[in-house]
Amino acid sequence: MKTNLLLAAAALFVVALNSPAAFAGQAQKQGSPVDAPAAPAHRTYILEVVVSEKGILLDFAGAAEAFREAAYTPFRIYYVAQTMQPVTLKGGMRIIPSYTFDDAPRPDYVLMGSQGTKRAPANVIHWLQSLHAQHTTLVSVCTGSEWLAQTGLLDNKEATTHHLTFDRFRQKYRDVKLVEGKRYVQSDPYIFTGAGFSSGMDLGLHIIDLRFGRDIAKRTADRLEYRGTGWITNENHYSAGSGE
Repeated sequence: MKTNLLLAAAALFVVALNSPAAFAGQAQKQGSPVDAPAAPAHRTYILEVVVSEKGILLDFAGAAEAFREAAYTPFRIYYVAQTMQPVTLKGGMRIIPSYTFDDAPRPDYVLMGSQGTKRAPANVIHWLQSLHAQHTTLVSVCTGSEWLAQTGLLDNKEATTHHLTFDRFRQKYRDVKLVEGKRYVQSDPYIFTGAGFSSGMDLGLHIIDLRFGRDIAKRTADRLEYRGTGWITNENHYSAGSGE
């Protein structure tokens, strides 16, 4: 009887040590990023890309293509907007939405680049908050981080954005811990923010590396013929006087 009680107590102790809360606490004490949960194998993932008028193509195209080309890991990509009307990006490209925010299926990943308006609509804020509560992974690139910041999900967490908007971001979102000099920042197990434009490719590959393994990430980079190493080094270099 005593032996059975000891075994049961030991089992409960192991479960507690491996719970998400315990793991997050250990990672934060060690000063390292909180690891995202590993992705189950052999399933199709849904990636939804948020689009709006005058958004920027490169912000989401690099990351979206990295996910689409992820070796041995099928992703289904949808475009989500306020209405089903075609969305015209900066430069003139038109995107036909797959769904609206009201009827989109629950995604595994959401990707947001810079949007045409810096103020997120109320229904989008609620949508993002609800998805985060359901452990959907939210990914921003460039000033897409502003829409995330407006949800309150970045409060008291680290995040990054385009380097030319650092001052404005600090002033507007004082509760967010802005990080400079990085291609991407993991804010919590289900939120990632990227720097400007091309950093989306590095962030996409980093998430693939984290969730699916280094071998799949390397194979994906090779398929894309991408020779950048920012997804591994996470170093960002820019000229302070480059102009906006």
